[in-house]
Amino acid sequence: MTSDAPRYRTEQVLRRRAVALRASVALVVAIGLLFVVVFPVSSWLDQRASLDQAEHRLGILRSERQRLDRTARRLKSDAEVERIARQRYGMVHPGEQAYVVVPGALTTTTTLPTAP
Repeated sequence: MTSDAPRYRTEQVLRRRAVALRASVALVVAIGLLFVVVFPVSSWLDQRASLDQAEHRLGILRSERQRLDRTARRLKSDAEVERIARQRYGMVHPGEQAYVVVPGALTTTTTLPTAP
């Protein structure tokens, strides 16, 4: 038994095609939004975090540089060089005598038992 009648009416086919076309367009728009909005925003947030870390490291390096500049200025003075030479290396001017205080030996007091 063969029937020549179509399985679907023309308006049903057109309606299904319209629904499929709308779904396809919506999918393309959603994917387009991902590329236009979501991916750039996530990249921007990653770059912002990286920038914050770099600014923090830069602040640390600046403070370290200031500390080293102060130390370098201090080491350019004759008084500081003399203080370090005397303190660390025991150096003295010609004609001076250097004395070093050495701690004395510890004494312990013990009592010996008396013999019977």
